[in-house]
Amino acid sequence: MPGSHLTPLPLTAARLADAVFDRIGTAIVDGTLAAGDRIRDAEIADQLGVSRMPVREALQRLERLGLVEMAPSRFTRVTEVTPELARASFEHFGYQVSLAARMSVPRMDEAARRKTLGMIDELVTLIDDPEPFYEAAGRFFHHLAEHTRNPVFLTAIREGWLALRRNLRGTHPMWGTDAEIAQHFAELREAVRAGDGDAAERTMRRRHSLGE
Repeated sequence: MPGSHLTPLPLTAARLADAVFDRIGTAIVDGTLAAGDRIRDAEIADQLGVSRMPVREALQRLERLGLVEMAPSRFTRVTEVTPELARASFEHFGYQVSLAARMSVPRMDEAARRKTLGMIDELVTLIDDPEPFYEAAGRFFHHLAEHTRNPVFLTAIREGWLALRRNLRGTHPMWGTDAEIAQHFAELREAVRAGDGDAAERTMRRRHSLGE
């Protein structure tokens, strides 16, 4: 882990293993721990001020998500994001956000609908700025997910979102032209205004090149 350092966790953390998982996962997503970096559980435990047990548990969860690879008694390191992985992640994200739109749009109250329209308008202004666009797209996805009012859906996407964020950060598969993206968001805006979940889902599927 050359040059990387994690600040200690507060002693009041309610679920230490979850806190360690969030801290290491965030470090991978933001590049503090870069692809190929070796992760040593003793070193991480010392930096965070915890025992090695929650670090090992966190690393096992991160391995299941594909963010780290582990070879027993040899190494634990951050995985690479290949173009194939980025494309697969974008496809998966497309299906999830389309489903979230289908469920959430008919269930929104007026305040949530206004907020959704504002978030769509924000996305349109960021079309030419990929990094902020992806950050705003993530916030938009979580907004839609919250308004599905479906706890099973929320649980399913919560942990996997960490891997999607890392896999899509700095990569823009199936990006499309500015005009195509703006048109998709214009169509989505009308679907949200009308409370039409079917139209919202169809638009998001087209946006992610998934067809009807």
